[in-house]
Amino acid sequence: MIFQITIKSANSQIIPDALTINSQVTINGDITTITGGSQAGSNLFHSFGQFSLPTGTQAHFKNALDINNILVRVTGQSPSSIDGLIQANGTANLFFINPNGISFGSNASLNIGGSFIASTANGIEFADGTYFDTQQTSPTQGLLTVAIPIGLRFSNRPASILVSGDGQGARTGSDLIDTTSGLRVQPNQTLALVGGDMALTGATIKTAGGRIELGSVSGEGFVNLTSANKGWVLGYSNIKTFGDIQLSDAAVVDASGSGGGDIRVNSRNLSLTGGSQLEASTLGTEAGGTIEVNSADSLTLLGAPGSDLFLNTTIAAEVYEGATGTGGSININTGRLLLADEGQISAGTSGIGNSGSIEISARDIEVVGKSVITDSPFGSSIATVVEPGGFGIGGNISINTERLTIRDGGAVSVSTYSQGNGGNLAIKASDSIVVTGQLPGYGTLSTSRISALTWGSGNAGNIRVEAGRLSLQDGARISVSSEFPSVDIPIENPGTGNAGSLQIDANKVDLASQSSISAATFGGEGGNIFLTSNNLILHNSSINTNAFNAGNSGNINVDTDALVLQNSNITANAFEGQGGNIKINTQGLFVSSDSKVTATSEKGVDGTVQINTPQLDLVNSDIKSSYFQDHLVFNACSPNSLGLPNNLSISGRGGLPVNLDDLFTTTLGLTDPSSPIPSQQLPQSTQTNNTENIVVAQGWRNNGDGTVSFVITPGPTDEMGAYTSPLRSSCIKRVPDVGG
Repeated sequence: MIFQITIKSANSQIIPDALTINSQVTINGDITTITGGSQAGSNLFHSFGQFSLPTGTQAHFKNALDINNILVRVTGQSPSSIDGLIQANGTANLFFINPNGISFGSNASLNIGGSFIASTANGIEFADGTYFDTQQTSPTQGLLTVAIPIGLRFSNRPASILVSGDGQGARTGSDLIDTTSGLRVQPNQTLALVGGDMALTGATIKTAGGRIELGSVSGEGFVNLTSANKGWVLGYSNIKTFGDIQLSDAAVVDASGSGGGDIRVNSRNLSLTGGSQLEASTLGTEAGGTIEVNSADSLTLLGAPGSDLFLNTTIAAEVYEGATGTGGSININTGRLLLADEGQISAGTSGIGNSGSIEISARDIEVVGKSVITDSPFGSSIATVVEPGGFGIGGNISINTERLTIRDGGAVSVSTYSQGNGGNLAIKASDSIVVTGQLPGYGTLSTSRISALTWGSGNAGNIRVEAGRLSLQDGARISVSSEFPSVDIPIENPGTGNAGSLQIDANKVDLASQSSISAATFGGEGGNIFLTSNNLILHNSSINTNAFNAGNSGNINVDTDALVLQNSNITANAFEGQGGNIKINTQGLFVSSDSKVTATSEKGVDGTVQINTPQLDLVNSDIKSSYFQDHLVFNACSPNSLGLPNNLSISGRGGLPVNLDDLFTTTLGLTDPSSPIPSQQLPQSTQTNNTENIVVAQGWRNNGDGTVSFVITPGPTDEMGAYTSPLRSSCIKRVPDVGG
């Protein structure tokens, strides 16, 4: 998102207008004192033809201490340029409106006791219907009112708001007031900027535990104002069209406090680049607030590759070390969400308090680890995490989308590095989820992933995935595992937590090129995997619940119409603990000879493998015609010598065609073996020397290692007939590679 915002230069002066508000200005060196105005109850009204404040100067509103609201309007044609200090007496709120535009320089600051609302609206409306209008040329009856403000009215396309700074406002510690630079209001007060397009360039906007509102309006409308405990809440239900907001060059919007800080952004397009941040973290004992982003078209977070890791572009709600309050939540509603070059959305805890949650609703979501080379192995992510030393529980992530793409080392994860348990992750994608790629040279840290991991003694969280299509490519993974840290991170009892539970429900699932679905464990108990699909295809990939030390392996339950394994494994193996149980319900099982389905234990008790198929066989699969020309055709197996129906397994080098996209267009035809099999004249292959016929297995042999081999001619120690428990396939077809 790129947009230009231009405000003409303004004269550096504060000049009252000729109306009867009677504002008075006294200049003494760099200090401009503003007195007079018109008071109505606890409201004080000021009106100026121009209002600008040069660098190093001050504007001091000398209001009485019983004033609750100071309302300032600019009726002239010049924008306001503020690069000095604005202050007021007592705890009064300051409303400042100039429809011509407002810019705050890097030296602009505030010293007021109440909230600050700056807007390019045309006027302020009050509860009794009175309207404080910037466009009127003469005072009207009832101009002044004792009523409270209830909204900002925009009568045309609003002018822009600019805020500049030195890019040094990022939080580096847990101090409540960590910097005095930039625009800041007192703790538990509101700082609101509401206008047209908005650009924050290196800006610092802060309140300790208060509320920050950024709103961009592109046309006529009314923004509601509601008095609240933390100042004011703004409502946009009467706004039809929104404008664009851009944070760049390490701009910071920070509402972190003892607890309860809120940030709310309403826009058409919101862009954070170059290390810019939205943060509302918990520093003390109170519960955290909420970061809410409503961006109709898009939200973009682009990192600052090569910069300090702690200055990445982020939307964050953290619980700092020593804090006991619960972390705040992050809620995002947008059309398209893009995170790239280490852009991050995160909610974590390093303290006793639990982490907050993340909820995202977007039509399209793309998480791209990096598009340029940097020194960091960490990519873009949507994550909740229990940091090393944290005692709290990790937060949950909920994502609702049509399409989710994670690539080049990007991640969506809920993790724990400590004794606190990790959060849960739920993803619902009506169309597709595609996870692919990793960054060379960084191992699993840079693998594109959806994960709920534990590196500490806390248990990993659970994952539930619902999708039209789920595709894992090029080493990508979905994992609820307990892992040992692969980097030097000080963790107590590393890798001893239990793996979580993983549930996947998708029409089509494909894994390729060393991708994996895992609920494995390094030291704790393995997790369970429940997978339901119409088609499940693995090529050089794996599904596993393995346990690598004393823990028991988890269980794997697969329910699919067709299962294809080519150079792939489904394993529930253990080392010292018990092997898991694998149960597969499928109408069609296709397995190459270099694939394995095992549930063994090196030193403990083996698990079980159970494969259930109906009394139907795959006949003349409706795979695209090109496959009939280049590959062997699948035919039904006739009943074996015992009169039992036979199920079809495919083994031998090569297996099935591996074009996963084409396989996903397949409709598998099922025919009762008692029905006649129609004949079909097929093109004669030129590779006849490689053709092998279907051979009916007459027995099976237990290999003693948790695996079973089928034999054509049983020996004296082999079992006769169909192998019914746990593996019930009794037909072998060797399928060589075409031309191999």
